Amino acid sequence: MMTGVVLTLIAIFSFLVLLSFLVFFHELGHYSVARFFGIAVERFSIGFGKPLIRWKSRAGVDWAISRIPLGGYVKFAGDAGAASNPDAEKLAELRAAYDDNPSGPAIDDIFHFRPVWQRSLVVLAGPMANFLLAILLFAGMGATFGAPSFTWVVGDVQDGMPAQAAGIETGDKILEIDGRPITNLNDVIGYISLRSDTPIVISLENDGRTRDVTVTPKRTEVRDGIGGLSEVGRIGIGTGEGSSGGFKDLGFFASVKYGVSELFSNLRATLDYIKRIFTGKEDGKQLGSVVKIATVTGKVAVDTVNVDAPVSAKAKAYAYNMLNLMALISIALGVANLMPLPVLDGGHLVYYGYEAVAGRPLSQKKQEFGFRIGFAVLLTLFVVLTINDIGYLRSIDFS
Repeated sequence: MMTGVVLTLIAIFSFLVLLSFLVFFHELGHYSVARFFGIAVERFSIGFGKPLIRWKSRAGVDWAISRIPLGGYVKFAGDAGAASNPDAEKLAELRAAYDDNPSGPAIDDIFHFRPVWQRSLVVLAGPMANFLLAILLFAGMGATFGAPSFTWVVGDVQDGMPAQAAGIETGDKILEIDGRPITNLNDVIGYISLRSDTPIVISLENDGRTRDVTVTPKRTEVRDGIGGLSEVGRIGIGTGEGSSGGFKDLGFFASVKYGVSELFSNLRATLDYIKRIFTGKEDGKQLGSVVKIATVTGKVAVDTVNVDAPVSAKAKAYAYNMLNLMALISIALGVANLMPLPVLDGGHLVYYGYEAVAGRPLSQKKQEFGFRIGFAVLLTLFVVLTINDIGYLRSIDFS
């Protein structure tokens, strides 16, 4: 077993590498599309605050790694504040300032003077980069490790649980759930977990005969893969004799298809959960902030290297778990950044939508009011999620 200091360093290293790479790829999306359109970029920063490392590229972009590694940003020429979407009066001031400074970038290279469709694509490129990264990671995992494959034959059926009430029996083979074929154990468990108090249809086979049963998962407190307590849907069955699992080898095109399929599967699960929150079917306690990301990343990394196995097997398991976690968090970051809050990419897109319809930007005063409201909502959300995280942390046995 490794010492506590080494395990702590592994946890911190894993979290910082994972988060920094996700932030870099997100901002790279903004940066790449901006440069494709010839928009002048002043700075590309990983992290906030005072730069620790800083250098200037041949294109004149100031690249930086800053002190607080909990985000990042791309600063375009002409950005003067959080709004990053000046109104007509502010645009006139910007134009005058750049006209008086012939040594600066050309006025047509300024982000704010580009057509609204170009600005929208630059903003949208960040979340889309997160989704593209998830596809690449899942596809890479499929090509390297294969795609998870699972056959589920029911073993124990717990007394008093929904499966027993629905007539599910030991030896039943699960074929589909709500029309979705059973191929991945984690996907099946995840699907049931998000269906507390919601009827689902399970297709079964036994002795060559098939039948459908309707089961309503019961909200149950369980420990997840890293030992944290959470309330999720359960039907009360285990795996039995005849169940099998492993990885199916994939070629290049099959791996790409697998990557795309996993992206949309996880997007659908994320959006379903958000919908259930707004309809009052979930309390939102499954959501977490950067604290939970750090906890899950560190715990997964530490648990992986603590497994009693050869170093090569540990390295392979560590790579698989980190890549899978990175893909899942990348999807979550993409969705979060599309929320229609003015401080996020989704909020900018709302402003650009207004500008496209009205033919002019929203007034600076209204934009700034929107940013204040958006910041307040985001801060409140962060506090709520941090409270969720603290409760989750307290339920984990770190010993």
